[in-house]
Amino acid sequence: MAERDNLPRWDPRVGGNEAWYLTVTDPTSGQGFWVRMGLAGRRGDAPAGEVVAARFHPTDPERTFGVRSTHPSPDFTLGGPDRYLRTGDSEIGPGFVRGAAAGAGHRLAWDLSFAKDEPTYTLLPEAAGRGPLGAVAVAVPNVDTVVTGSVTADGQTLDVASGRGQQGHVFGRGHPERWVWAHCGGFEDGDAVVEAVTGQVRRGPFLTPFFTSIGVRWEGRWIRLVRLAGLRDFSMGSWRIDVTDRRYRMTGRIEAPIPALVQARLEGPDGVPRYCHHTDIGSCRLALFERRTGGFDQIAMLEGKGTVQAEWAGRTPSSAVERLAAGG
Repeated sequence: MAERDNLPRWDPRVGGNEAWYLTVTDPTSGQGFWVRMGLAGRRGDAPAGEVVAARFHPTDPERTFGVRSTHPSPDFTLGGPDRYLRTGDSEIGPGFVRGAAAGAGHRLAWDLSFAKDEPTYTLLPEAAGRGPLGAVAVAVPNVDTVVTGSVTADGQTLDVASGRGQQGHVFGRGHPERWVWAHCGGFEDGDAVVEAVTGQVRRGPFLTPFFTSIGVRWEGRWIRLVRLAGLRDFSMGSWRIDVTDRRYRMTGRIEAPIPALVQARLEGPDGVPRYCHHTDIGSCRLALFERRTGGFDQIAMLEGKGTVQAEWAGRTPSSAVERLAAGG
């Protein structure tokens, strides 16, 4: 259930990082919104909370911006079943996220509700938690949720009605070295969803190969495709998909123009930040094939324009991404 998989996992004896996030694209205006609330700290130290939020405008890049605020103890508190986290003026709990943050001349405020209690989707298969991406776990309690409420960006309020999005929960000993993630929904087939992640972690002086996990909800069931590769298949704003198993294959692209990305600094428990380049107005074109007699036959073409939520992240900030989530 969503409530159980959203409950805080933070253990001061271990340290690490933990975050909750909500992404949504409004179907009427085409605008996207992202809020990420979390904490990070070393073992035995008091952690600090942080909020990152961004608004994405589909036709005017100058109106795309992000804000960020940090809150050392006691300005944040972990909660329980009724409220997972409060940090600064922001809080997230079962079915709601509300708050505000400001920076670099911008201000965002949000009061959003999301449908809950659908079955949790685990972005990484269980084996990955013991292997290639063992530094992090990603539970998606609300994998394809309907979002309602309002977002106020620089004094202008957007009413969100029946927005499509996702609410997830990330926790672990530390951030991966680099990763790309995407949530693709809002297809003509209302039940179809694609959840995708690829990334690598550092093991001492070594980097693991890139582990890719693609989940496709198709005709009421989940299909998971995984791959381990030495070379990455992405660059900033672009990700080429080609993953196959004995029965299925998915190929295509997930992408976003550079002006649609906001760069956010995410603190790490090891003192080394990661730089996340996020959008909620990306696009995808993905073909799903099923093996039949004589080879693979295409069974679905999943296209989304301006409705894809995605991010490209790593140790190095991209100089091409000019929009920064700024603040204190």
